[in-house]
Amino acid sequence: MRFKQFLWFSLLLLRSPAVYPQGPLDGYLKGKGVLDFAPSFSFNSANRFDGAAGQHFSIPYRGSLLSLFAAYGLSERLDLVATSAYVFTEGNSGLQDGGVYAKYRPLYKDVAGAGKLGLLLGWGLSFPLADYEPLATAALGQKAVVAPVRIIAQWETPSGLFANITGGYNWRLDRLSDKDIAALSAIRPDYQPVQPRDFFTALFKIGFPAAHYYADAWLEWQQTRGGADFTPDVADLPQAYGVSYTQVGGTIYYSESGKNGFFLSGGYILGGRNTGRILRLTVGLVFRL
Repeated sequence: MRFKQFLWFSLLLLRSPAVYPQGPLDGYLKGKGVLDFAPSFSFNSANRFDGAAGQHFSIPYRGSLLSLFAAYGLSERLDLVATSAYVFTEGNSGLQDGGVYAKYRPLYKDVAGAGKLGLLLGWGLSFPLADYEPLATAALGQKAVVAPVRIIAQWETPSGLFANITGGYNWRLDRLSDKDIAALSAIRPDYQPVQPRDFFTALFKIGFPAAHYYADAWLEWQQTRGGADFTPDVADLPQAYGVSYTQVGGTIYYSESGKNGFFLSGGYILGGRNTGRILRLTVGLVFRL
């Protein structure tokens, strides 16, 4: 597989929000003893890659993603969440990143008859599910280990319409290995290692849940200060790329029974640094136990 296709593999999942109806760290809780399980399949494509300093490169990408999501209400105030993903591209497939998360709601109160205000705290860990080699032609990702922390504020009106603002900081716990640095230095004697950098995220979402359906629209930002930058036709370690982007998307969910249902969602990266203009379309099922 050519390096450019490897680059897409390396950046796809870390730069896309969750493809589930609400994501691993949203503004709702399941309720004690409730388990939601959601398999989904995404189609991803892009023709343009945004580098640093406003540079743009014509690098096409086509790929698919099988994702699994499970959320369990440990109590009325605490949810546990787990995710996993399997990537498919032309001539290559394999496990990508997974994650475990928790959400806790310390505040949920009426606001003078105008609805309810909820405050949630979220945290977790995402990590590679396979021990791939980042420099190999069959590599599937950045091999990133990320510890996110989220503060989630959600206002729910009496009609059900809600607005959600989520801010987060993401610690990159992974570091370039001596083996990978040595392998790249053999190709590039002038290579100077740059370690992965932490990044900020922010999300604004509006939506409407009802008895048989749910719909939302969202706008997301990610900002990374520092890190390495992509240079065309130059071997590098994408694990160290500093990635920033702006992305928009939405979700539609329908359930006849109120328990099991299906959803359609999508997202598009408007632009950024070291990221592609990825269009993602997702179909999935939700089972409530």
